Amino acid sequence: MLISIAVDFRRADVATREQFHLSEERLTQLYRTARSEVVTEAALIATCNRTELYAWVESEDINEVDKAIQTLARRWMRTRVNGDQLLRTATRRYGAEAARHVIRVASGLESQVLGDGQILGQLRAAYKRAAHSGATGPLLHRLFETALRAGKRVQTETSLLAGRNSIGAEAASIAHQRFGSLTNARCLVVGCGKTGERTARQLVKLGARDVVLMNRTLGRAEELAAILGGRAAAMDTLHVEAAMADVVIVATASETPIVLADTLRRTREACGTSAYSLLLMDLSLPRNIDPGVLELPGVALVDLDTLHTPILAAEEQRRNAVPAAERVCNEEVDDFLDWAAARPARDAIRPLADALTEVARREVAFAAGDPAVAERTATRIVAKLLAGPMAALRRAMQRGEPLDGHTMMLLEMFAPTRPAGVRTPPKASVPRASKRDTINARAERAAAASAVTTASLRDTRYVTVSAER
Repeated sequence: MLISIAVDFRRADVATREQFHLSEERLTQLYRTARSEVVTEAALIATCNRTELYAWVESEDINEVDKAIQTLARRWMRTRVNGDQLLRTATRRYGAEAARHVIRVASGLESQVLGDGQILGQLRAAYKRAAHSGATGPLLHRLFETALRAGKRVQTETSLLAGRNSIGAEAASIAHQRFGSLTNARCLVVGCGKTGERTARQLVKLGARDVVLMNRTLGRAEELAAILGGRAAAMDTLHVEAAMADVVIVATASETPIVLADTLRRTREACGTSAYSLLLMDLSLPRNIDPGVLELPGVALVDLDTLHTPILAAEEQRRNAVPAAERVCNEEVDDFLDWAAARPARDAIRPLADALTEVARREVAFAAGDPAVAERTATRIVAKLLAGPMAALRRAMQRGEPLDGHTMMLLEMFAPTRPAGVRTPPKASVPRASKRDTINARAERAAAASAVTTASLRDTRYVTVSAER
């Protein structure tokens, strides 16, 4: 069964979400320990507004699934107490509902900024990280492939991304509204990743002419400064640049605050800017600006929670595109569920497909003399050859018929002869009854897998369950 454990901005404020944030080291540890005999695949999505763990559990029993969720939560948080705290905050989703949710996330329908243009890249990077760790498998690969395709379709087929559609762009807009004009304002952007770059570009678009860029790697800041006509500064001058700025927007991956209240107070006093207004905007999770800056005279702080209200107003212009985006998501969800439901049929026919592919590969290679051509051609030939039998197995599954009889008939009809030069063992060593029993056993396993997969993904009993259930 597909499951997800999710903490996002809808149920937890930024202070709560950062408690469940995972550093790269802890994420590596989670991927090392997440898989087991019960949990066979796992992938975690982490953005500034959500942290969600997706996993495939080899069981359809809800009690076994809940035990697996508790184990995953404890491995996520390292201790039983913290794992239980996570589950009290998180939303649990099962089966088709979990699949539908990640597809909606990729499409921008679940973002704090409706139609967020950055979420697709963040999801792609998160899945690539999970795949490289070896924690994923065929089901999550297909799920995330479907989600990414859905997100791309929403971008190209609908107007959901019309207007500002990112946290960075909204932050720049709020700065513009606060000052009325950014023409004479010094704007400091700390962090030149995707969020920081979008922020800086939007600031320039809104009229900012004095933009200072900082990044952990100075070269990246210099590169972006050259494009935007700004100025790059080293990170060790952060508090001096902040003290001399009118707007400071921070969007880095630091695990701890980098703008410190006491240091900023002393620096503003030394620079003689204590009496001037300073707008600080923290777009990071965990937070990168010490909340203590609110005690400094003239300093205002905007964080992800504060951004939520104006973001809701900006969403109105994109709401008309939601029905079209919903249709795209529904189509992709149905495609994924159909694929998942057909897995038992594919498993049942795989021995025949493998045998036919080997014969086709060998014959094409003999004729063409090119192994690469033989591989591609053999795969295409077998796919076309087995399209009909595959459709027949799927129809049998939909009618509730066992697959063993169909599978045995196909194996007997299409099983290729043994290639020349390969010795055939004596008949006594492979009795006819044993061969038939093997075929039947394979078909029975496929039928059992059919029941598990179909029930796991389509059973309407498995709906979104919150921590309060």
